[in-house]
Amino acid sequence: MHKCVQTFFIVGCHGNPIFQIRELYWEGTMAFIRIPYDQWERKEYLEFFQNSSIYITEQLDMTKLYCHIKQKGLRLYPSLVYCTAKVVNQYPEFRYAYDEQHCVGIWEELHPYYTVPRVDNPTLFSMKYSVYSPDFLTFYHTFEQDYKVAEHCGRLLCDETMPKNIFGVSIAPGVPFTGFCFGGEPKEDFVPFVLFGKLTHQGDRFLLPVGAEFSHAVNDGQHISRFFEQLKETADNLL
Repeated sequence: MHKCVQTFFIVGCHGNPIFQIRELYWEGTMAFIRIPYDQWERKEYLEFFQNSSIYITEQLDMTKLYCHIKQKGLRLYPSLVYCTAKVVNQYPEFRYAYDEQHCVGIWEELHPYYTVPRVDNPTLFSMKYSVYSPDFLTFYHTFEQDYKVAEHCGRLLCDETMPKNIFGVSIAPGVPFTGFCFGGEPKEDFVPFVLFGKLTHQGDRFLLPVGAEFSHAVNDGQHISRFFEQLKETADNLL
């Protein structure tokens, strides 16, 4: 990593500064902002909840998004991935990570890493990342190109090399689930994982189950509530 010194503030979800930073590290083209750990207000929370995960599933009303994208001839999955990436990149609370020296910090930007059904065997899938762009149509076209590559790559990991600043997204399009969680080892990273389910038509609304895994070390109920609120608002106002 290469180091430069700058002075700036990291701003939280309510517009209040979380802390002041003077060190900005670069790994290739990826900016990683180290936190002054001993001054960090979440130090005791991370040490207490460092291996704890929180799983939440919400039924989000996606009527506006669904109607808008259908009018434009666009697909739902890339639209949802974009909305998620926009929320994650809007709030630093969702971009915490460790660097190679196990120092806590925040990625300046995260890119979505998502699942794609394989054409050669639809019971299997590939995993692909797309470079995030704050411009929806730019991201949408990048996603569509990457999606086609992933469909035909014929293996689990489509990218031979990947950046470290990614977060996971997946979809179970045939399941209107009401809850989910992972088994196995405790969550070691800090970034959210998001799972979309089956969009269902109920009356005059289109409802989508959205499950998410959060690290309790860096995210509490207030952050999680904000994530779902902003995801719906972003979707409602996408087009």
